[in-house]
Amino acid sequence: MQTERAKRMDSAGEEAPLNSPELPWNQLYLKRRTESRIQLRRRVCFTGPTAASVTGVLAILILAAGRVSGSDLVHVPSSVNCTEGQDCILSCTFYYTTGGWDEKSSVIWRRAETLCIVHGYRDNRDQLAHQLSQYVSRTSLFDSELQRGNASLLLRRVREEDAGEYKCTVYALRRFGSGLTEVVVVPAPPTTAPDHVTVPSSDWRGLGALLPLLALCVIASLCVGL
Repeated sequence: MQTERAKRMDSAGEEAPLNSPELPWNQLYLKRRTESRIQLRRRVCFTGPTAASVTGVLAILILAAGRVSGSDLVHVPSSVNCTEGQDCILSCTFYYTTGGWDEKSSVIWRRAETLCIVHGYRDNRDQLAHQLSQYVSRTSLFDSELQRGNASLLLRRVREEDAGEYKCTVYALRRFGSGLTEVVVVPAPPTTAPDHVTVPSSDWRGLGALLPLLALCVIASLCVGL
């Protein structure tokens, strides 16, 4: 009789619910056990190793989407002409957003051939302990412009040995990038000799005022001779 009630369908053609008093205890136990296994499998699918792998992939994708490559972060011209003996600006700009520059951000200018430091900046001040001796007291950044994405270098009194490639590296916005620019030293234009200086002619009107006095002197000398 219990078997017949267990197989009985409700009026809608579906099986009776699990808590129906018409189901025998053994059928009720089996159905609840089956449902528990299904729920357990679902939890494993979303919280097991597969979920960890999916989370890791998503994290990588998010980081990749938010990252700016070095070529996109820093922009420098391919070359700059600097006149020997004069000051020159080596342009370097970087991708900037409001609040993106802080004390942890830094700028390093190096000679690309040797990677020796030309100028360093960190903690909102110059870092020149390891600066090449040939650049001492000859380089500076525009501190106020760093907040606007400008890391250009001012090179004073350009010399012939300053020619070569320079690397501008910026660490900001939790990203970093660099760019190469070549400094071409142009000889200073030769200094030309000044034009021949002509002495202005005398004022004949002033000389005319002296003629009577000269005449008197001549007459006096003649009288003495007599």
